Amino acid sequence: ATPDGKEYRVHSIGFRNQYDITLNRFGDLFTFDADMEWDMGTPWYRPTRICHAVSGSDFGWRSGSGKWPAYYEDSLPALLDIGPGSPTGVVSGIGAKFPTQYQDAIFALDWTFGTIYAIHPTPSGAGYTARAEEFLSAAPLPLTAAVIGDDGALYFTTGGRGTQSGLYRVTYTGTASTAPPTGDGPPAAAKARALRRSLEVFHGRKHPKAVEAAWPHLKSQDRILRHAARVAIESQPVDEWAKRAFAETDIQARITAAVALARSGKKDLRPRQIASLLEITPEELEESQFLGLLRAYALTFIRLGGPDVAEKEKIIARLSPHLPAKSA
Repeated sequence: ATPDGKEYRVHSIGFRNQYDITLNRFGDLFTFDADMEWDMGTPWYRPTRICHAVSGSDFGWRSGSGKWPAYYEDSLPALLDIGPGSPTGVVSGIGAKFPTQYQDAIFALDWTFGTIYAIHPTPSGAGYTARAEEFLSAAPLPLTAAVIGDDGALYFTTGGRGTQSGLYRVTYTGTASTAPPTGDGPPAAAKARALRRSLEVFHGRKHPKAVEAAWPHLKSQDRILRHAARVAIESQPVDEWAKRAFAETDIQARITAAVALARSGKKDLRPRQIASLLEITPEELEESQFLGLLRAYALTFIRLGGPDVAEKEKIIARLSPHLPAKSA
């Protein structure tokens, strides 16, 4: 958004209550999202979670039981689930006079359990894997916010809901190297990250080269890269790529394109979309692809319209042999 608020764009959605955000040294955005405490014990409970908030992402939090499962093709999973808690501040370790690995960490504050987690992301493909380390904790310690000071110390505050407020300073004393991290990470990950960003340029804007640039990556096994390609495609006029979606021969690309078409197309495409989906044989799919196919069907019914009687019979005949599901 511009400072005057006259121009803005949606970057990422589907959170319950993300209190703070931070950027790592590669310029990627991270947040610590809240759970819903009264959902605990239900199938739709979502724990507090660290999310890598890439462009165009939807992390699927909806009210009540409407939350999206992480496997939805048009969603993204959390980078790391933490558990029950109350997320507050988030800050990158950039600039801290801490051992080198902590300068690449994301510090995430939990108000309820008085814990600062050091989240250690590792570049992997177009995204990251991560592990959580309990960096600091006390009881009570109602953490609210944190910052890396000019002196390289970690400063954090406590308080809220009638508790005593305080300001704390954390410094490092030891022999480990505190040299800043360097390099772009593993070469393959750096290349995938650069490719993702080249596709994110097309998000939310029409561009004559977008379809050609993004289409080959609709079949990517890297879910974040595939997501970036799909959002780029959805940002282009549907009549520029609908025929290509129906003619696609790669199964993963066809499923991803069908999801894009259901999300972006008009109702007159429904008969061709359903006919195209019926051409896909579930028995030949990997589990993740089958789940993507089911999501494409669901989105088609929701956004383009439900099937007619003849289509319904064909769809039931195609899918009913797979119920009940054989996997957990």
